[in-house]
Amino acid sequence: MEGLSARASGTIIASAGLVLAAFHVQSTVNLQTYPTLVLLEAVVPLLLALGVAGTGALIREGHVAPTGFDERVLGWIAVGIVALSGAVGWLFIDSILRGEAIPGAQRIVLNAATLGAAVGLVVGIYDARGQCQRRRAEQLTRINDTLRIATQEMVNATQRDELEAVVCERLTESDIYDGAWIGRYAAGDKFVRPAAWAGHDDEYIASLDITVDPSDPIGRGPGGESIRTGTIQPVQDVFDEPSLEPWWDMLAEKDVESMAVVPLTGAERVHGFLSVYANRSNVFDTEEQEALSELGESIGHAIESMAARDQLAQRERELARQNRRLDEFASVVSHDLRNPLTVASGNLELVQMDHDDDRLDRVGDALARMDELIDDLLTLARYGRTVDDVEVVDLRSVAENAWTTTTTEHARLRFDGDPGTVEADESRLAQVFENLFRNSVEHGASEAPTTNGPSDLDSTGGPSTGVPAAGDESADFRRGGHGGPDASVTITVGRTDDGFYVEDDGAGIPEAEHEKAFETGYSTDPDGTGFGLNIVRTIAEAHGWRVDVTEASSGGARFEFTTAGVERSAPGAEH
Repeated sequence: MEGLSARASGTIIASAGLVLAAFHVQSTVNLQTYPTLVLLEAVVPLLLALGVAGTGALIREGHVAPTGFDERVLGWIAVGIVALSGAVGWLFIDSILRGEAIPGAQRIVLNAATLGAAVGLVVGIYDARGQCQRRRAEQLTRINDTLRIATQEMVNATQRDELEAVVCERLTESDIYDGAWIGRYAAGDKFVRPAAWAGHDDEYIASLDITVDPSDPIGRGPGGESIRTGTIQPVQDVFDEPSLEPWWDMLAEKDVESMAVVPLTGAERVHGFLSVYANRSNVFDTEEQEALSELGESIGHAIESMAARDQLAQRERELARQNRRLDEFASVVSHDLRNPLTVASGNLELVQMDHDDDRLDRVGDALARMDELIDDLLTLARYGRTVDDVEVVDLRSVAENAWTTTTTEHARLRFDGDPGTVEADESRLAQVFENLFRNSVEHGASEAPTTNGPSDLDSTGGPSTGVPAAGDESADFRRGGHGGPDASVTITVGRTDDGFYVEDDGAGIPEAEHEKAFETGYSTDPDGTGFGLNIVRTIAEAHGWRVDVTEASSGGARFEFTTAGVERSAPGAEH
């Protein structure tokens, strides 16, 4: 019975029931003069035969018995008919040999056959459902084991080649899959390239030629379709699938009857497909397809994770090389430039003791500028390194400390509320504040004294002491008593939704120059080195922050630091 479809099995069962029913209708006519016998020997068997015929019709349409197990029902009906009719016939044979006549022997045997068919039908349906449940349990166990093992291998694998090879090996270790192979695909590729396989010889894999072009006969199969659509392509009978005709000979040679092509789908794109073969038809039902689709997605995401990990490792190597170059640069600046400059400055002082010449003063100014440039270059080299260790630091405390170490005469510092905290390297963050304070004083204090900002009274109404009052989040903070009514620039530090800002009420930076304000060498002060704001941006990027310059409400310069939700970029990257 193996191989009969539900349609064929149901047709046989229904036909047998109708044949038996026709006989019992004739028996009903023949026994109409015997009401008691009509009920017992004709009507009841007729109803049983009609029940068998009706159930066969339902089986033919795919009902009652589980799909794929219809032949078991038919087998049990045959067993029931043969068993009961054979038992009754054996008794009749015995009576005939004894010379005893049995009236209606044929009718009795057919009645037994009808009863046997009905009993066999009930037992067959029960058995078919039990077999279906057992097979489903075995299938689910196999699917879960396959997914579990494959997932475990994905977690342990460190390279894509290793992952693909292990998945193919694990799949072919199951009882149902005879072969599996993975083809790689990248956007723009014309062909799918086999990368790993199991259950196949190398010659077979080498003969595979699959494209993703639907106009090409070898691109219309389930492989190309899975790449184009990103969905699993199950084929329950490979020889009923016209698109597989170019591969029918190879599939027949490998005894492949069904297959499923699973796209390896990640978050961004399809990375290829997994092709799984089975040596019998109708293997890849809904549950199997769902499990394999989940496996394909897991592999796709694992491939992307590995690629991201490789990119991160490459990035870390590049940053390490950059840090080494910065260290080498700092060493050159510290020794090879600083030492000759020190010698030149010392000799200049000796010459100036004997000669009073304006040209020597200009030499001194040039040497002093060189010394300032070297200091800024060292700062870039020292603070441009990638930040490895950060801690939560209080912005107000760091800003106040930076204020005390910066020349800020005729300037005042205020806080717009509590600027909060940030994860940072405290010494580098202090350098950011120092450079911004110095920039505001040098470039913003050229304007006339301003009255913007808080008054010179502390929170008690008395004269300001230069130190913020306890709990006063917007009080002034001055250095050495400076910053009274004659302060020419007010610098404010405050909080934003995603970071903090530093602004002044000075001359500001022209909007047309906002983009190049952080470039090396940019300065509106002819005596400036042009490194100050570049150092600010370098330190911000080393932390993974973004810094932008805008115009403050007072018309001065405003520097906004975005410290959250910013993709980390290498210091010095182009903006």
